[in-house]
Amino acid sequence: MSNTQRQASRRWARFGLVTVVGLLAVGGTTAALMGAGGAESELGQSAGRGNLTDLVEAATTSFDVIAVATGELEAASQIELRSRVEKTTTVAELVREGTFVSAGTVVVRLNAEQIEQEIDNAKPALESARADAAVAENAYAIQVNENDSALRQAQLKLTLAMLDLRQWEEGDIKAKRQELSLALDRATREVERLKDRYERAQTLEAQGFLARDQLRQDELAYLEAQASLKTAGLNMEIYESFQYPRDREVKVSDVREAEAEVERVTRKNASELATREADRVNKKQQLALLEAKLAKLIDQRDATVMRAPRDGLVVYDSSLNRERGGPGSEQALDVGRDVRYNQRLIVLPDTSEMVASVRVHESVAGRVREGQRAGVKIDALGGRTIAATVQSIGVIAESGGWRDPNLREYTVKLKLQETAGLELKPSMRALGEIVLDRVSDALAVPIQSVFSDGPVRYVVAKGVSGRLERRPVRVGRRSEQMAEILAGITEGDLVLMRAPGASEVSSRPWTDQELASVGLQRGPGDRIAPIGAPGNGPGGGERPQRPAARRSEASPPVAQRAPEGRPAGAGAAAPQVSEAPARGPLDETPKPAVRPTTVN
Repeated sequence: MSNTQRQASRRWARFGLVTVVGLLAVGGTTAALMGAGGAESELGQSAGRGNLTDLVEAATTSFDVIAVATGELEAASQIELRSRVEKTTTVAELVREGTFVSAGTVVVRLNAEQIEQEIDNAKPALESARADAAVAENAYAIQVNENDSALRQAQLKLTLAMLDLRQWEEGDIKAKRQELSLALDRATREVERLKDRYERAQTLEAQGFLARDQLRQDELAYLEAQASLKTAGLNMEIYESFQYPRDREVKVSDVREAEAEVERVTRKNASELATREADRVNKKQQLALLEAKLAKLIDQRDATVMRAPRDGLVVYDSSLNRERGGPGSEQALDVGRDVRYNQRLIVLPDTSEMVASVRVHESVAGRVREGQRAGVKIDALGGRTIAATVQSIGVIAESGGWRDPNLREYTVKLKLQETAGLELKPSMRALGEIVLDRVSDALAVPIQSVFSDGPVRYVVAKGVSGRLERRPVRVGRRSEQMAEILAGITEGDLVLMRAPGASEVSSRPWTDQELASVGLQRGPGDRIAPIGAPGNGPGGGERPQRPAARRSEASPPVAQRAPEGRPAGAGAAAPQVSEAPARGPLDETPKPAVRPTTVN
């Protein structure tokens, strides 16, 4: 540690005691100062001697800028037990709240009488549905066999018809034509033979060698042969013109009829099988519905017994709602209470890992990052602070409700470290302290030493003449107790830690050089504004500076740094936080959100 840092540590160590003494002596000191007269007040004379307790040196130091937010403890992980019974029922048995149960322990038992009755009524219907399904299955199998038999018969008829057609085309036709052709040839030959015989008979009868009666017999045989020849020719013509086409049509028709029969049987089989299939599917579906209904009823009956899935502390949901003022906060969970479907009944938090759920103002939420250091002060442990880290930041801001509808806050989860043996429980009040920034080796003064006059931030410092005078300063990062000074004073300057009286401060106006050193300038009409600000033109700027000393006010944030604030009392105004109003551990009203930790 450097000499400068060691000297600063000694100064700020004295500052802790000096501040308390100074706060207690404000009344008497102020009265004495107001009674002093002359060019140099008693305060200035005391300051010259260096023993006035209301003055402190500006020193180089280091401090943390911390966002303070209130909330409560939560388990890092918890299991919710909700009613899975779809109908409204009642609580039959209940484990006492606060009991630590092991995995598998029955924590809630709901009334299951109505479900048991429905199960008894569903069993006979299920057995009947099983019988109907078996009958439909057998009918389907029988129909399949009948369809196969009918189709085989139709296909056999088609095969036989096709064979008959083939036999007629390749055998019967040839035989018939051969028969007719042979008969025609025989008749032709017989006619030629009898013609020769008849002609010889005529010659012999003319020569007297043959009787006339014999001639007539030969003539008659010749005529009969001619008639037989005509008959044979006519038979062949009739067959080719009439019998052959008729037989062909019959054979082809038989084949077509057999083919049509096969198609009819196929369609009929499909229709009857579809009917049987539909009946079988319908019976199966009815059976499945009844089985599912019975299984669901059994599951619902089992759901009336709620067991702890793991070890944990039993917390009633009604207690959580009562704490938060939510639905169900008026009726505690007890035996006989109505329970709706999916209603949360029991919460089993895992208290081995705890987080603090705190809410920070939206102006501070943008500076909170996962992994930042934090501390959690727990009232139930006597205000003991436990180290923590930022685990998560809420995505959506939450409103302040009817108490403050314009308030917007984000929920921040702080994971606690080394909680073994502390017996922490959910909903314990907690004060979170999130380290937003670290100011290292910077010139700083107590926050109650910084005052505001329009756009000007100033301190009341001891001048070279020994009188107190106002000096403009440029303020950097701030905590609840300290403010970083970037320009305006130097290390070792004595500054006043309270609001001065009217007669204590020199009325010397600020010079342009003093204003420029802190980034301000005087514009038209003696108005002061930041250098280069649009309002510093004609008619712009802030109100003119007032020479008289005024009470300390909270300065607006500089470059989005932590705002300055002051402890209550010591004649200073109450701390103001423009950046991160938070809630105190026992109060939900906005309170200062930043404060310093121990000075290094």
